[in-house]
Amino acid sequence: MPFDANTTVLIIEDSHTVRQGLRTMLSMAGITRSDAVTNASEARNRLRGKDYDVVLCDYNLGDGMDGQELLEAMRKDGNLPMSTIWIMITGERHYERVVAAAEMAPDDYILKPFASQLLLDRMNLAHLRKTFLSPAHKLVAQGKPEQAIQVLMQLAREVANPQYRVDAQRLAAELLVNEGRQGEALAIYQELLNLRVIPWAKMGVARIVAEQGETQESNSLLREIIADAPRYTDAYDLLAQNLIDDGQYQTAAIVLEKAVAISPRNFHRLKSCGTALLRCGDPAKASEYLQRAVEIGRNNSFFGPDVLVDLLQAFSESGQTQQLDRLQAEIAARSSELPGGQLTMAVCRALTALAQKRPSDALTQLQSVAEELRARETDFTSAQRFLAAAVRLPEELNSELPPQWGHSIALRFADGRHELGTLLEIAHKHPACHEAIQTAYDTLQTDSNKAVELASNGMLEEAAAMLYLLSQKTLNERISMNACALLLRTCESRSKLNQAFAEEDKQVMQLLNWLPEDNERVRGFVRRHQALDPDCV
Repeated sequence: MPFDANTTVLIIEDSHTVRQGLRTMLSMAGITRSDAVTNASEARNRLRGKDYDVVLCDYNLGDGMDGQELLEAMRKDGNLPMSTIWIMITGERHYERVVAAAEMAPDDYILKPFASQLLLDRMNLAHLRKTFLSPAHKLVAQGKPEQAIQVLMQLAREVANPQYRVDAQRLAAELLVNEGRQGEALAIYQELLNLRVIPWAKMGVARIVAEQGETQESNSLLREIIADAPRYTDAYDLLAQNLIDDGQYQTAAIVLEKAVAISPRNFHRLKSCGTALLRCGDPAKASEYLQRAVEIGRNNSFFGPDVLVDLLQAFSESGQTQQLDRLQAEIAARSSELPGGQLTMAVCRALTALAQKRPSDALTQLQSVAEELRARETDFTSAQRFLAAAVRLPEELNSELPPQWGHSIALRFADGRHELGTLLEIAHKHPACHEAIQTAYDTLQTDSNKAVELASNGMLEEAAAMLYLLSQKTLNERISMNACALLLRTCESRSKLNQAFAEEDKQVMQLLNWLPEDNERVRGFVRRHQALDPDCV
């Protein structure tokens, strides 16, 4: 029995009776260190602050995220250790189809009602699968994804259990994608698909070919996935994003509305749909979805002022001026919770001024916070809102500033086609700004490709120096992470040779002070940096 009194468990369940029942089942097996939360928002806060051995999560969590969406959000954010066992608990028979399709599946799931022995048996089986993958998990935790990939490929070749083989291939493909090695990941997904139709493997192919610019092929695959697994909402999301990238905004909105129909009371999906409609140029309809999101989410702990900002923008762009002042006051009262803080508040004032036909005041507000676009706390959403206000300024006020701002925003945030498509969509009615964004993206791609070529040719230090300079110029997070990875490899190589690496170490520390601390890859960088030989610095 791998579980004992030291095992930590998080129970995510909105029913008090079920929570108590689960705790009783665990205590009967000697597991007494269990915490319990009632919704996805509380769960995210707990999981960000503490690592658990096991998570028992109900699939239906009431309003807000369901358990599957929570799992995927935690893994995508890098806030869930690979060693954590996640078991989904559900009373819905159709969840079997959901989990068969899911890109990021739980370690196991169990249908209600169930006996305590069945739960413990499933936990034990999940533990065995985790143990099989643990050598790779440890390497990832140490910030060594390349070695983890090698271990996983070896495990996949040697293991006799077909499920374990798929587990190893699946994780290897995910890591390859994260490392920018899409071609190798694509080969794994296609190998799996040659054996049988697996929706998540087909989804992996769809994502990769979309990133490669083959949107028609990606869309075809996504429509097949939706036909086979109609509740696979990630497929709807990617299809919609592909359509947006190709300028088919109205069709994308239709796809997203279908996704909302699958989970009509999901706060986050309503908000996403409303935001997408807003960006697609339908602020009136966007305001309807965003108002529903506010009504459903207002009394829940995951509700934040960002949805109010989106609603204010929708009202502003659709000419609904009656509630703008009230909304602005409500947002101001919660400004301490706002991503972007001072910048977002200035954008709210600018949006209000634009709707009330005071463009000069709007320009003044945007100019007052333009420097904040380079601040660490400014995220992509805040930058998008700033750009949406900037492109509505009358040309006679200042024709040079919006393209300059668009160029800076694209350099920092346009990591891929999706981000590029979003920015181009916002600027589609402003030709000069549209061109500046595309130019910035092309610059990023060209310089990044040069660095990759240098590294491939064994010129590691030159590639690291190039990416470091690019990271300082752009403040682009992905480029900064890649620069940090190459600089650390340089430091590690020199340390083994007892050579000095003070300058590279200084650059690594500068990047680590800026990159997000709660990102799993960054945490790996920190561990690698701490392990360096201090005598060589």
